[in-house]
Amino acid sequence: MRYFNSFVLIVSFPVILAVEHLEGTIDSNSSVSEPQSVLYAKNIIDHWERLERALDWSNIHVQVGSASHGQLLTSQPQDEALLQEKNALIAAYALRHLKDQLRITGRTPQGTPFSWSCSKKECLHSKYRPIDGSCSDSTDGFHGGAFSSYSRLLEAYYGDGLQEIRRSVHRAFLLPSARLVSTTISQNESTVYDNLTTAVAYWGRFIEHDMTFTASSVMVHSKKTIECCDNDGSNLSPRHVHPLCAPIRVPFDDYIYSKLFVRCIPYVRSIGAIRMNCTLGSLEQLNQASHFLDGSQLYGVEKTKLNLRRQFRNGLLKYSGTSKSMFLPRSTNPIIDCQYLTQNGTCYISGDSRVNELPLLTLLHTLWLREHNRIAAALHGINNHWNDEELFQETRRIVIALLQHITYNEWLPVILNQSQMDKVNSPPSQSELDPRTSNSFATAAIKFVNSLIDDSVRTYSRNRTLTKTYDLKDYFYKPCILEENFDGFIRGMATQNCPKLDLNYADSIRNHLYQTDSHGFDIVSLDIQRGRDHGLPTYASFRSIIGYPNVTQFSTLEDVTPMEHVTLLRKVYQSPWDIDLIIGGMSERPLPNSLLGPTFSYIIGEQMKRTKNGDRYFYTNKKQPNPFTDAQLKEIQKVTLARIFCDNGDDIVYMQPKVFMQICDSNPLVSCTGNVIPHLNLKVWKKK
Repeated sequence: MRYFNSFVLIVSFPVILAVEHLEGTIDSNSSVSEPQSVLYAKNIIDHWERLERALDWSNIHVQVGSASHGQLLTSQPQDEALLQEKNALIAAYALRHLKDQLRITGRTPQGTPFSWSCSKKECLHSKYRPIDGSCSDSTDGFHGGAFSSYSRLLEAYYGDGLQEIRRSVHRAFLLPSARLVSTTISQNESTVYDNLTTAVAYWGRFIEHDMTFTASSVMVHSKKTIECCDNDGSNLSPRHVHPLCAPIRVPFDDYIYSKLFVRCIPYVRSIGAIRMNCTLGSLEQLNQASHFLDGSQLYGVEKTKLNLRRQFRNGLLKYSGTSKSMFLPRSTNPIIDCQYLTQNGTCYISGDSRVNELPLLTLLHTLWLREHNRIAAALHGINNHWNDEELFQETRRIVIALLQHITYNEWLPVILNQSQMDKVNSPPSQSELDPRTSNSFATAAIKFVNSLIDDSVRTYSRNRTLTKTYDLKDYFYKPCILEENFDGFIRGMATQNCPKLDLNYADSIRNHLYQTDSHGFDIVSLDIQRGRDHGLPTYASFRSIIGYPNVTQFSTLEDVTPMEHVTLLRKVYQSPWDIDLIIGGMSERPLPNSLLGPTFSYIIGEQMKRTKNGDRYFYTNKKQPNPFTDAQLKEIQKVTLARIFCDNGDDIVYMQPKVFMQICDSNPLVSCTGNVIPHLNLKVWKKK
């Protein structure tokens, strides 16, 4: 497989210095002036301003309450991300210009006037984990902070080697439409696991939001939203298409959209990022979350925003409702923060703007708000001499430890088999100490959880009989149902069967995602398009790095992929080397005692090993600045998600000990007040 040369993403002034050196237009005695390549790039971006004004005059923006609005909420760019957007674009276009003039593959700016920008500031390791993930890397502390680029397991694969969306290996052809791939590979034959609950799906989504947050671009000059299709689903006039648009083509015979005359699914390209290692290379994408498993979806990554949600009293977070039935603070603008058409809708605020995306995701955020405040109140009673900051930080530290423990000791063993778990827990090599989230994990592998989402959300009574069923398609970014029967939704998460991990996605997310009027979006199409946007290498490339034979024809895939899936792939892709990573990974047959096939097992296992070993503050790390005592660690390691459900419902009386598993003889309903579901004894945190 051929890969293309790589180029850099760096801020504009350092780009000028680096490019001038490479173009030979600067010497040590000259004043700084912009080289040709930077002028070329700036000229392109400057020309966008006129286009963006025209789009503004024509009101070509995301409309409040639309399906595009829901998609925007899922990839909402933060202010810090917007600071990088323009500079990254200037760098990318400047280096594309350079590509035609110079051979600079693999060059670094060391020894050039640009080298000063690669120097690192001193990293001070505080007693408590920094809110933005900085200084948390277990080696030098400079990797994994929020608003930094994803890492890569394989070199990026773009159409031009720099930033253009990938094309077919038959260079004259485009790749098949992401929507065509979606409708071809899905057979709409939904089945469920008889031993797993839907908690598996939603915990997966919950930790995905902890470790990954990809932002969509906005207009470079005005910072207003970009819309890539007309509101009715038709294609925009070419003069109204923003350069950062990559809309998904809808086939004329699409079994859903053709009836609605929809020809276009909007997709806005992700915001670019500055390379962490300060080398010359192709376009990278920005992760707005910290790269660590550190509760950033609960606490956020910006201190000023976290402060708005703190009570600054006894370590507590703000809440709505009552002290006995807490809910997240309510948004004052639900029209913007959710998809309501009036200000009366129930919409919540948490550390992550995606909190309202799915009702059961909102439920998990609420449970952990309650857990934080429950622990803070208990610690205040045990250590009444601690001030608010000590109570808050110690509580946050315990909450993050519980999140990590549940993920690695309950959830991952359901996803991966014992062999893969042994690799996750084995001693790390030096390369396995980089905690950064890989682009292939964030953009493809962890997206397997979408296949586990059901069309319905159900509530259950205390004796686990079904009480009510809600259609998921009616509640994207509309968490208004949560307060109707909070305990019923908790029991539902621990009772409802989990759909099987396969190519058959729920209709709600494959045809009605974020729908508010005539049509919604397709999550599979969006995931495919995002992989192409991010320059993810093909499925065949990833197969090769884990030791499977090099792909020469479609039949090669049958060693790990069922023949019926290979037939579908052959039907839609011209070459086996065109297969998108997310589709190839989802097509594989699962490994024994695993939900995942070999490729996604490798990517997820590899990521979770680095996430654990690359984290200076990981809860089991005795070398962190403020390690847990042996007694404290023992208490943390007793806790399960069942205990979180028991302690933080309004009146949860019974729960099975393993909530990712269905109730059975070996996993029966037991009393929450007994010892079968262990309690966290906070008395071991008592300080004199």
